[in-house]
Amino acid sequence: MTSSMNKTPHRYKSVESKTAQRILIALGASVVAVAYGMARFALGLSTPRILDDHIATEAQIGYASSLSFITYVGACFISSWWLKNQKWKLSILAVLASAVVGCLLIAFSAHAVVFILGVGVAGSAAGFASGAIAYRLVRELDPVRESRGQAIANAGTGIGVAVATLILFFVGSWRVVFISAAVLAVIFCLWFCVHQVEQKGNPLDGKSAAEKRGSVSALLVPAVLTILMGAGSSVYWTYGRSLAETQTGLAETQSLLFWGLIGVAGIGGSFSGDAVAKFGTKISWSACSVILGASVLLLPFSTSAVWACVSGVLFGALYTVLCGLTIELGRESWPEAVGGATSILFATIAVGQALGSLIIGFSVALLGLPTLFIAGGVLVLVGAGVVWLKKSRVQG
Repeated sequence: MTSSMNKTPHRYKSVESKTAQRILIALGASVVAVAYGMARFALGLSTPRILDDHIATEAQIGYASSLSFITYVGACFISSWWLKNQKWKLSILAVLASAVVGCLLIAFSAHAVVFILGVGVAGSAAGFASGAIAYRLVRELDPVRESRGQAIANAGTGIGVAVATLILFFVGSWRVVFISAAVLAVIFCLWFCVHQVEQKGNPLDGKSAAEKRGSVSALLVPAVLTILMGAGSSVYWTYGRSLAETQTGLAETQSLLFWGLIGVAGIGGSFSGDAVAKFGTKISWSACSVILGASVLLLPFSTSAVWACVSGVLFGALYTVLCGLTIELGRESWPEAVGGATSILFATIAVGQALGSLIIGFSVALLGLPTLFIAGGVLVLVGAGVVWLKKSRVQG
């Protein structure tokens, strides 16, 4: 009787801890959904209607996208420095501030200058998010569920894209998408900050929370991989819906379905942890790069809605999986500084995206979107070979 009474509180405590950890993962995915899928990538969803409303030209949208990637990079490095000093909450509050300000500027813009400024500010929200979420999950989740938890949280990008698409479908206004992102940013960022998970011997506040970073050289090949992936995918995120409409003659509803499928497929990124466990990072990255590159190459050759949707599904799923694998690249490079490594490598994804978007802005009128999509697909394919230059896992 006594023994049973002693065990019961522990059992309930364990159940409560697991529930709290699941909620933390869901909140992490929600913050990612707002910061990435809505504040950052809703630009590509909205591009055709922004052009119709004469808020910005095709080239100006390219410049805005490039600015978004640049501010994202800056935010990643600022977040990395904050995480080194154990200030993950500050980084999440920065997500809140930049998402709200940026999205509201976009939503209420009447001309290109305010629009471009808003896109730049909103883009930084995602840069503040990834490292802080990874930092907290690695410290507060049980080891057996941490890798899967990271992948699920990262797959929030797809959820955000899908939610943004649904809002545009039912409301019909791209401005409402960005207003909704601002509101959701307040809710989920504050909730993520105040949610508590019981800690056992590894508190967030204290000596054990400090990150021990490895050598810069350990991140060299992962940085090249993420730059290639970012540069190759940038054209899809900015002009994917627009090209799908012009290439295959998709109607408004059909092109919304196309973009929504990208988001839904992106939820498949939650399986990236399983891929690494079964096949290892090198094989997983190489195989996923081949499929992602093929999806980018497929869109300019699509002659029907079916092929465009196949391209979108493959792109959404494999892009998110590779982002999940990026966290694993960081873990293998800096085992005792996963948060910092994640921030840096997500920054290098954005470096590639910024370069890609800048080139697109300057050359879209000269070369045309189909040629730029082909170039983007080739860049992604190169990563399938470069990953084999990566050294074996660094022991922490």
